[in-house]
Amino acid sequence: MPTDTKNPLTMLFTGDTGATSTKKKTAKKSSARRSSTSTAKKAGAKKTAAKKTAAKSASRSATKSSAKSGAKKATARKAVAKKTTAKKTTAKKTAAKKTTARSSAKSAAKKTTARKAVAKKTVARKTSAKSAAKKSSARSTARKSAARSSSRTAVKSASKARSAAKSTTKRAAAASSRTSATKKSAKVAKRTSSARKSPSKSRKR
Repeated sequence: MPTDTKNPLTMLFTGDTGATSTKKKTAKKSSARRSSTSTAKKAGAKKTAAKKTAAKSASRSATKSSAKSGAKKATARKAVAKKTTAKKTTAKKTAAKKTTARSSAKSAAKKTTARKAVAKKTVARKTSAKSAAKKSSARSTARKSAARSSSRTAVKSASKARSAAKSTTKRAAAASSRTSATKKSAKVAKRTSSARKSPSKSRKR
């Protein structure tokens, strides 16, 4: 019940002379003070706990952020490492491709040079064969021409010999005819001379 110190009737009715009210007031004040101090202590404890929790949360967040940053850094390092390895592999692949291209180009050049050498050899063989064929044809033509010329000369010599033999036979025949004619004329002359001489002889006898 609330006590009113100003009204005496209430004091008489309650039988409280005021000392109890003052005690109550002091008790209430002390309890209020105690409650305020306890609440203050509680509030301070709560504040310290909140500070501790905030510090813990901050430390946790810092650790989390550091862990995240470390993870990010690790992932970044991994990504950079992957990129560097990818670049190295691509560089190796490009170098291998270049070396294979160079080796293929060298092999192709060697093949082309070998083909050119073979083609040159075949051309040289063909030219040598053609020159040999030309030489053989020239030799055969020379032989044929020589044979023809020799046959012609032989024919000419034979014809000359025949003509000479014919001329000699003609001359011999003419000479023989001449000699026979002269002989006949000589015989006739002898006969005529003997016939002319015979009548005188007969007369003499």
